Amino acid sequence: MNLARLHMMIALFRWDGWPNAAEWQAFWAFVTATIALVAAIIALRQYRISVNSRLEQARPFVVVDFRFLGALYACIDVSNAGQTAARNIRFEWSERPIALDERSQEALDRAMVDGSIPFLAPGRKISYMLNRYDDDQNPTDLPRRFEVKAIYDGPAGESWDSESVLDVDQWAATLVERDRYADVTSQLKKLVAAAHNQKEADEALTRAADSINVHLEAGFRVQTARQRMQEEREARWKTQEERSARLFGASASEPQVDASTDAEESAG
Repeated sequence: MNLARLHMMIALFRWDGWPNAAEWQAFWAFVTATIALVAAIIALRQYRISVNSRLEQARPFVVVDFRFLGALYACIDVSNAGQTAARNIRFEWSERPIALDERSQEALDRAMVDGSIPFLAPGRKISYMLNRYDDDQNPTDLPRRFEVKAIYDGPAGESWDSESVLDVDQWAATLVERDRYADVTSQLKKLVAAAHNQKEADEALTRAADSINVHLEAGFRVQTARQRMQEEREARWKTQEERSARLFGASASEPQVDASTDAEESAG
């Protein structure tokens, strides 16, 4: 009765063209499916962003930069500032770098021009001598600006690249100060190494002295034992000689007594 009255009230207040219950159900089902689809798309996008972010954070990142020694000599530092190792690092140069001498040029060509760097662990750095950039003694045709692109592989086979600009004029008339703390640290390391080596040398000398002392004591004991054995042998020989002398002396005196007796008897 109540249900019939409810249907009558719905029919009474229903306008023409207003959706019926089945149509409303289909509409809300469509809205629900649309919201679920949009939520799935947003979640998939967030997942892809998260994955790309993790890959970006875990990627190797090769940096090529200048390093100056005493404001005259320029070195090329190749460092891996990323979180994973870089493999098969190749380089593309806008200008071919010219090194200071033939040996440095061969090393630079082998690793950064004609060849590649096979492996560079995260946080590690490798350096190559470039040239001396002194305006008074520097050749005029020496390149002073380089654009280099490093191409390398990640641990999962992905390929990455990074670009650097090396401009000597950027560093012209700038102050290249020595790191005093680094100098102090270096000197302290040398002192520690020297002290450690001195300690090892002292320990080696102590062991050698102990060994020599042992050998000397052993030799003294052996010599003393030999001397004692020799003295005992000589004492035995002396005792035996004295005994033999007494025996031979007694045997020699007995015949003389007998001979004198015989002579006395014959005289009588």
